[in-house]
Amino acid sequence: MLGRINVAIMEDTEQAQELSREEAGVHGTGSWQVLWFFVHLTAVYVIVNFCTPWLAGWTRGRLLPFLGHPTSSGGLEFLFTHIFAFSFFPALLAGMNNEKFKHRAAEFVWLVPTAILTYKVLTFTSTTLVFAQNGSWPAFHHYFGGGFLIPHTNNWKDFWTVVGSNGDAPRGMDQLKFTAPNTPHWDHFRRHG
Repeated sequence: MLGRINVAIMEDTEQAQELSREEAGVHGTGSWQVLWFFVHLTAVYVIVNFCTPWLAGWTRGRLLPFLGHPTSSGGLEFLFTHIFAFSFFPALLAGMNNEKFKHRAAEFVWLVPTAILTYKVLTFTSTTLVFAQNGSWPAFHHYFGGGFLIPHTNNWKDFWTVVGSNGDAPRGMDQLKFTAPNTPHWDHFRRHG
């Protein structure tokens, strides 16, 4: 009986050692983890800067009219008003895709965008005294508030005139650049949450 227990323990130990060797070979150590970290960080910003606006444009221009719910809001207004949803779903798909690769470095990618957003919020200074209707902190409204009013334009000349004179356009761009990359890394939460 004792012999069978020892054999079972030894087999489990050997399997665990082989599994850890395979995991180290697949995931790499040291400098490979740093490389994977930057690959995943780049992926976060590529998704936010390219996939999020594309998904918003496709939804506004193709999906909603197909479903019989066209919107009268302009493209930027629609994107900025729904920025969480349009950055959430690509991030969710990217996190699910990372499940195949199991890069440990990907779990820490959220630190960089969070540090940048925290810095931007703490050092926020408004050139015009802008408060939300509920009297909230101006930085919170700037980086997290909704209620965008950006008219639709049909040509570039009007676009630059509207964007230059509209305070919501820079606020929306800041949310796209600094808030949207903080969409939770769902692979991390699925494993640890």
